[in-house]
This record gives sequence, structure tokens and C-alpha cells, in this order.
Amino acid sequence: MTLQPYGPEKLDEFALNLLDLAAIMRKMANESRERGVTDLALHDKKAQYWYGNLSNWVHKVQSDLEVRILQSRAKRRAKTAGL
Repeated sequence: MTLQPYGPEKLDEFALNLLDLAAIMRKMANESRERGVTDLALHDKKAQYWYGNLSNWVHKVQSDLEVRILQSRAKRRAKTAGL
């Protein structure tokens, strides 16, 4: 695995892609509700597995970002204090 740099733009792009998928799922939910399809059978084991991994990854990335923010803040404070 190679670490890839993610800036705000790439994080936004990733989030927007996820929102696109969520919008498709919401549209399918509304269509099935409107058309009375209440028993659509899906193989969801793999999707649930991916979702779990993605959720764990997002929480780890959030923690990593919080650490980087604290480090950046400390570095700026050290500079202004002349350390």
C-alpha cells in the first residue's frame, strides 16, 4: 500500500463521489417505495464488508488529521515564541 497525499480538494472529490452513490441509493429507495417493491433481494455481504472498512478508514483518517492539525498548531506557536 502506498500513501497518497490528500488535500482539501481531493477529500471533497472523494466525499462528492460518496454522495453521488448515496443519491443513487436514495433514488432507488424512493422508486421502490413508490412502485410498491418491498422485497428486492440483494447480496449485501460484500457491500456491508466494504462499508465497514470504509467507515473504519474514515474514522482513522479523521484522527490522523486531528493529530496533524495539532502538530501544525504547535509548530506555529513554537515559531512565534522563537523556539
